Amino acid sequence: MRRRFAHDDPERGSATIWMITTALTMILLVGLAVDLGGQVLAKQHAEVVAFEAARAGGQQLQGAAAVLGQAAVVDPAGAVAAASTYIAGTPEVTGTASVVGTRVVVDTVTTYQTRFLSIIGIQELTVTGHAEAQTLRAVEGVVR
Repeated sequence: MRRRFAHDDPERGSATIWMITTALTMILLVGLAVDLGGQVLAKQHAEVVAFEAARAGGQQLQGAAAVLGQAAVVDPAGAVAAASTYIAGTPEVTGTASVVGTRVVVDTVTTYQTRFLSIIGIQELTVTGHAEAQTLRAVEGVVR
């Protein structure tokens, strides 16, 4: 049996081009999924740090009113210091804390170092976290 290959066949090698294009597309899609998943994980981490820092700040009460059972009033300086200390304990996250009325407000920022998107020049993705903790006084389950 004799095989013939026409040298001027216009479809010769078309499967190779299709396969290379498909493989590159699949690699890019997997890379995009990996990096976007990593970004979501980094965002969750920034949110958790913000929540915990706000909680730590919200536990800082003005002593006299709290001891006498009259009110649960946030100590602004203590709350900001406690929240900032918590954020400082997480080296890859930075953030700010403030007291607005009875709420401790914390905003955090971190970055995710990309694995696949760096191929196209995107080295890192910045994500933020936000949390608020409100201090309330409750007596027998009723907010007062």
